[in-house]
Amino acid sequence: MQNETDLRSHTQEKAFLTFRAHDPPMDALTIIREADWEALADRVEAPLPQRWLYGAAAARIGRDVRRLCVYDSGQPVAMAQVVLRPVFGLTLGLISHGPLFLPSETAPKPRAILRAFRRALPLGVTLMTPRDRLRRLGLSPAPDIVELDLTPPLAALREAMNGKWRNALRKAERDTTPVTHFSPSPATLAPYLRCEKRQQAARRYRGLPPEFALVLQDVAPTSLRLFERHDAFMLFVLHGNTATYHIGHTGPEGRAQNAHNRILWEAITRLKREGVRRLDLGTIDLARAPDLARFKLRTGAHARRLSPAAVL
Repeated sequence: MQNETDLRSHTQEKAFLTFRAHDPPMDALTIIREADWEALADRVEAPLPQRWLYGAAAARIGRDVRRLCVYDSGQPVAMAQVVLRPVFGLTLGLISHGPLFLPSETAPKPRAILRAFRRALPLGVTLMTPRDRLRRLGLSPAPDIVELDLTPPLAALREAMNGKWRNALRKAERDTTPVTHFSPSPATLAPYLRCEKRQQAARRYRGLPPEFALVLQDVAPTSLRLFERHDAFMLFVLHGNTATYHIGHTGPEGRAQNAHNRILWEAITRLKREGVRRLDLGTIDLARAPDLARFKLRTGAHARRLSPAAVL
């Protein structure tokens, strides 16, 4: 019996040592400098929720924000901006559109990376909505987002558009009314946000609270780009080498003149000039909002299905 017990113990110890040899512990370190975080974020063309200004805005409204990078043998392999808040005495965390896995010479080890993040966070529950597909129990339907690659030349971007979208753009360009564009002040931005709030209530959809744009504008005054033509507008957030469509609206004149086609093309042109490599056009829902989904997809953008929300 003693020999059998010793053999079992020796086998378990050997298995443990083998596991540790193949899956060594990784360190999740806190990034405290904006330049360091943004340099990592640009490497993976990070989306808005994983950008420094988003975390700064969340902190401005009272959230605790942690910016963590996991290192494997001294090399950064993953990053995650976590927004934390207390709920019934526990800490609830959210990693929106993350964690993000960085380019690495070694094969990624998702399980070890997630464990490193968990060790670096306070006791509680942290939810994640990764852009990369992970084998985790999903807690919600997987959303579809639309992304437009802005690295090709403008002529190639235009050629990649759906013919109907391109024809609508040509029609809009026959109207000589210019597209105005500027970085709005808080006072200038307010009526556009009220318009978005009314639109959300009327169409019964949810997005980031319109007021959040005021906080973004406060922490990063030059990050917003407003484009307007006739009674139509689009607001974008610029963050490093990526940008995000935030809100938009069109009235009867704008619809008649295909104003959003012209506005979006102008935004593509100018954002590309500012060094933006990828434009996030937001989520789509073919069942509930098919027209909006077609508008986005016909730009030549590609849909990507994200992983569903899951526990870290």
